[in-house]
Amino acid sequence: MPYRLKSIELNGYKTFATRTVFEFSETITAVVGPNGSGKSNIADGLRWVLGEQSYSLLRGRKTDDMIFAGSDSRPQAGMASVTLIFDNSDGWLPIDFSEVSITRRAYRDGQNEYLINNEKVRLRDVTELLSQSGLAERTYTVIGQGLVDAALSLNSSERRRLFEEAAGIGLYRNRKDQSIRRLDKTRRNLERVEDILAELKPRLRGLKSQSQRAKDFDQIRDDLQEVLREWYGFHWHRTQRRLKDGKELAGVQDEKMQKARNSQEQKSIQLGESRENISKLRAHLSGWNKNLVDLRAQWELVHRDMAVARERERFLTERDASIASEQGRIELDVNLYQERVNETTSEVEKVAQELTEAENKSLTVSDALEERVVKREAIQAEILNLQDLLAATTASRLKLEARRISLESR
Repeated sequence: MPYRLKSIELNGYKTFATRTVFEFSETITAVVGPNGSGKSNIADGLRWVLGEQSYSLLRGRKTDDMIFAGSDSRPQAGMASVTLIFDNSDGWLPIDFSEVSITRRAYRDGQNEYLINNEKVRLRDVTELLSQSGLAERTYTVIGQGLVDAALSLNSSERRRLFEEAAGIGLYRNRKDQSIRRLDKTRRNLERVEDILAELKPRLRGLKSQSQRAKDFDQIRDDLQEVLREWYGFHWHRTQRRLKDGKELAGVQDEKMQKARNSQEQKSIQLGESRENISKLRAHLSGWNKNLVDLRAQWELVHRDMAVARERERFLTERDASIASEQGRIELDVNLYQERVNETTSEVEKVAQELTEAENKSLTVSDALEERVVKREAIQAEILNLQDLLAATTASRLKLEARRISLESR
């Protein structure tokens, strides 16, 4: 008979603090050693990894008792692990591997995990796999101390159960029990379904009407969603077109605003030049006003001289009339006053010459005054034109500024 068990590995299990491997070959039939060397712990490890849940059979009370508790030279372990490696080259285990490893691990928080070929499985999977090969936890594969006497003292029904488990039919009995429980549960579910159907049958017509209304509602909702999708799509495309037109209009308005700004800058430059020209003209005008004041003073002097000359002419005219009236008397005294007449005549000629010069000078001054007046009127007209141009430029700048503000607001 070929050997099945190849090795057992214990790590942190009870007294095996470090990883310990026992390899079994055809020549090994027993494990011997002195008391306290851990022989029973090996058997407990076999029983534990095969799925034993009774800690009393494992000589413990809880999961922590399966983990190395520590010693004076070693700290306690946080996990206990036992691994069995079986040779499955002849397929005695129903699994597609030539070598099968079964591992059980326990942690101090009470958690247990099972692995088959390093893949996590349930305890049920391990139990079913071993039950089909006669290695279940209750088949007495591992017989501890006192278990022989307990087996011999069994009654007929318990002994039959022992033989059935040893023969490997315990798995099928468990499956039969599970199937019966499932059938009972299914039967109860069927009875409950029949009760529910009997309760719902009178309400079937109302439920059918409600179902039709629900279908109509779903159809209307789908149609509404489709219409809303088209409506929102229409508005979205229209908004996109408006947005595009708005961007184009904004670009055009930006160009216009830039042109307006350039024009405003040019107008500002022209306004500055106009202001400089106005300042220069005002300076010239001030000079001309000063000259005009001087000319007016000169004109008043000339006018005063002319008044004196006219008064003198009037006096001479009156004197000439007096001389004419007294000509007869003068002629009598002509010989006496001939010298005086000659002096008077020379004096009259001199006065007439002075009068002529005064009249010529008055005419010259009048012409210069008229010329200055004309120039002043021209300068005043130019000042008025420049003031109109300044007002128009200011109004244009205000309009451009208002338009720029409106464009920025838009």
